Amino acid sequence: MQEDIKKLYIAISNIINKVKNEKGIKYTELCYENEIPMTTYDDIINAKTKVSFYNISKIIKGLGLSFEEFGKLLDDELPKDFLEKL
Repeated sequence: MQEDIKKLYIAISNIINKVKNEKGIKYTELCYENEIPMTTYDDIINAKTKVSFYNISKIIKGLGLSFEEFGKLLDDELPKDFLEKL
């Protein structure tokens, strides 16, 4: 179970990095403009911490995504049977 959660956090990190890079958003701007502590952002990107709804919603907003768009990206990033394993 713990390994599956780590995969989820890595998938979230991958999506954030991919979208951020595609849109040319600097992480410092993302953090500053959305009031996300850089240490929190770094921990999320490095999959070192649990991702709270509050922080991920700030990041999703900062990336200019809707929750639906982020969910689709997450669904594409995770193995097809991922949710069945949890």
